[in-house]
Amino acid sequence: MTMKKFLSFMVFLLLLSMVVPNVSFAQSKEARVTLPTFKVSLNGTPIDNTFRQYPLIVYKDITYFPMTYYDSRFLGIETKWSGDTGLEIDKTGIGAAYRDYNGDARNGKTYTATIPSFDIKVNGEAINQASEEYPLLVFRDVTYFPLTWRFAVEAFGWEYLFDSDNGLVIQSTNPQLHKVNLSAYTGGDLVAVGGHYYYEGAEGAIYRSPADRPEQANKVYQLPVWSYGDGNAYATSSLSVKDGEAWLVYHQGGAIMGSDHYVKLKQDGTAEEAERGYLTFRTFGDITLKVGQGVPPGPNNLSMKTAGQEYKPIGDPAYLYGWNWEKTDASSGGGASKDLYLVNNHVYLMAFHMDRDTDVSRIHKVNIETGETARVSDLKAKSFVIEGETMYFASEGKLYRLPLTGGKEELLPTTEAVNEDFAIQVLNGKVYYVGAADQALYAAGIDTSLHAGGKVTGLKQEEDYLVGTFAKENGNPYGMIVFDKESRAVYRSADDAAYSSVANGTLTYAESGGSNVYTVNIDTE
Repeated sequence: MTMKKFLSFMVFLLLLSMVVPNVSFAQSKEARVTLPTFKVSLNGTPIDNTFRQYPLIVYKDITYFPMTYYDSRFLGIETKWSGDTGLEIDKTGIGAAYRDYNGDARNGKTYTATIPSFDIKVNGEAINQASEEYPLLVFRDVTYFPLTWRFAVEAFGWEYLFDSDNGLVIQSTNPQLHKVNLSAYTGGDLVAVGGHYYYEGAEGAIYRSPADRPEQANKVYQLPVWSYGDGNAYATSSLSVKDGEAWLVYHQGGAIMGSDHYVKLKQDGTAEEAERGYLTFRTFGDITLKVGQGVPPGPNNLSMKTAGQEYKPIGDPAYLYGWNWEKTDASSGGGASKDLYLVNNHVYLMAFHMDRDTDVSRIHKVNIETGETARVSDLKAKSFVIEGETMYFASEGKLYRLPLTGGKEELLPTTEAVNEDFAIQVLNGKVYYVGAADQALYAAGIDTSLHAGGKVTGLKQEEDYLVGTFAKENGNPYGMIVFDKESRAVYRSADDAAYSSVANGTLTYAESGGSNVYTVNIDTE
């Protein structure tokens, strides 16, 4: 190469270095890393790096942790990435089950990582990568965080221990999940009550396992083969907890000619079919109330029995009870209501006078001794809740409270119109509702929603807790949030739960799309 060509080449390199952004050079700075040769335990879970796609790595004798979506949340940390603001890492106490991220390829011993130049904040504080002795690294397109005392203990509050016998042991402060080994569980419905798990297994079998010995599966009921199927399908079923007892409900037959079967799963491991048909029933001490909801619906469908006796009709024969009924000039129809309460010798339920009423059902009360039926409120409602001596309901997008002892409806403050497709929930006098416009979760009297982003997909009350499930959208990182009776979020999870149940301050849930079951203590008192 001539001197002239050489000088031209050098000028070209100089010009190229001026137009290439600095971030490219910073990102290309390499760091030699190795895999740990010592034991590593996170929240009591041994970490096996052999086939892990994102193994823990070691740089300058410091162990680095992969900030994958679930790994970070397993340790109670949330991460947020933006091309404008970079990476934000915050301790929030979020929870998630451990994922091993295992792949097919066996890991080697030595690799090359890079030192990124994008902005990084930890708990809101900017990190200067250039001055860090142990900077964050990028390996296999995932950001890795140094498990130094400064960050692990001072920033995140973890317990941090290293010795030759146990290796590196880290315990985070977020609520810890425990995997439950239900040997016969195949991913169906699941409830926890009375120190036992009840769940559906293969081929229509219903199992019961002790909470302290979950691997011991005892079959307590066999679902029948579905009479309308091909001989291989079993009747569809669901499990629930009602008044502190486990119940199995399954449907046999077709939509019109079939029937629902209500089976009590007793504490002694036996099962008893209590009711069958299309109906709603509930027991209050020695009194059981039942509302017939077969089709076509007809009036005089409320009955009552005491222990050891047969059902007898109560109420006014002209009323259709337990239906959200609507009547117009052209037609009439509706759907069954499950709201049924007994307070001070009065049954509270939806009712419609078949001869006198001209529009929709309303909330009524029935005297169980005289049969007198009286309207409780003139306001339209699809459902209601009674807690203590107070009734709560939504009507045309507004929220009301009404004392059972008499008086007028009291309008409660709301931020959004109430979405009446979701039943309101009442816990310790606090009323929760879903907004009609944004489908977010609100509490009456609180101006803002109780979570950041993500529409409500499910809402239910169990014991003294409110369990909400949410769509992961609009920046919402939570698949599930559990609130206590003081409206405090006692557990936030990144997991998507298909089924959940609360018993004695312990949340049990089954992960969506799989057969993994987890428990976590949510009792903060």
